[in-house]
Amino acid sequence: MPERVPSMIRPNAPTPLDPAASSALLLRRIGFATLALALPLASLVSRRAAVVLAPIGVVLLVIAALIENPSEFGDNLKSSLSGFAGLTLLALVAWAVLSLVWSPYTGSASEKAANLFLAVVLGFAGAAALPERMRASNLNLAALGTGLAALLALGLLLTEALTPAGSRAANEAGSVERGVSVVLIMSWPALAWLLSRERGLTALGLALVVGLLALTRFEDGEAAAMLFGAIAFGVVSANRRFGARLVGGVCAGLMLLAPLLPFLLAPLLRLSPNAFSTVAVGLDIWADIISSRPIQLITGHGLDTVLRGRITGALPLEVPTTILFETWYELGLVGATTAALALYFAISAAGRMPGALAAGGVAAYATAFSLAALGFASFQTWWLMTLTAVALLFTAIARGQYRTERPVAPLSRRPKAPTLPAGQ
Repeated sequence: MPERVPSMIRPNAPTPLDPAASSALLLRRIGFATLALALPLASLVSRRAAVVLAPIGVVLLVIAALIENPSEFGDNLKSSLSGFAGLTLLALVAWAVLSLVWSPYTGSASEKAANLFLAVVLGFAGAAALPERMRASNLNLAALGTGLAALLALGLLLTEALTPAGSRAANEAGSVERGVSVVLIMSWPALAWLLSRERGLTALGLALVVGLLALTRFEDGEAAAMLFGAIAFGVVSANRRFGARLVGGVCAGLMLLAPLLPFLLAPLLRLSPNAFSTVAVGLDIWADIISSRPIQLITGHGLDTVLRGRITGALPLEVPTTILFETWYELGLVGATTAALALYFAISAAGRMPGALAAGGVAAYATAFSLAALGFASFQTWWLMTLTAVALLFTAIARGQYRTERPVAPLSRRPKAPTLPAGQ
């Protein structure tokens, strides 16, 4: 009988490459790298980095989604806009635009409304453009970008401290200050990603660097805001549902009941040391505005009236710069109520994210709200774009939490030897 020739095992035929899919993957990686890696680093050297890079990153993500699956992008966008939280945010933007009718500074207010509208559109479009499953190689850029930016910021601050005051450039100093704020708020999604992948030592190292960086901004309120965010992180980690509702209720309650603060806090601050005298004066002015103009508590005075009023002299320079006063003075009860609802729904939604993302998301909202409440960059364009990028990072990380479980291998794959009958 002729010997059979064993058949040669042929390797599987290579899978044909899809140019469109490859282009979409490349554009998505570049777009996400723009938000997670380039934005925090560039913010340390350029004051308008977030204004330029955030729209570029979102546009690249949208183009990638349209190339890969345009129908899915449209469905995701419709579902985001039709949700109650999305409708509340759109109602807030619509009321801000409507306030241009009675705002005395229509030109500057229109620019401010356009920036707010652009930030919301970029947020919805970017979230709809992200795929259902994000690759870990892309998401690692969030931790890498924040870590490198934090180390670079510490180096720049050390160099600035050793440089004579007369030779410092004011523009460069302002860029570093803004960049530090960007790094601090973007540290929360980075920490959440590292903890979700069980990289505890790396997360601890990043937290130490960011904490040291926050201490350099103690006088401007960033350290206090990060502390409030850390407390929110701990509360949500202990009890996710209760913690998210508690933080959301505190933030929304402060926004909604802000007109009571000048009447409650002003008498206490008058008894305090002179360090709080300026704050007490601002609260007294706020109380006088509420008492003398009760009708404007409903509609507000119109968008951008606080900043322009201080410049033109319509408002005293001592008026509070907090977002609580600005929202009530410019948008009134309608705008403040809508903003409080949107804030509560957003924090509650963050608390429903999987794993460590819930604590990180709530902490990021708590930090951002604290910064705005302390008078930091409430509606400035670069800050709105930074918050949009942070929200997209959390959305991407939430979609990168899938895990594939391998089947458990048997203890022994070797077949048992056949037993022979007795006597053989």
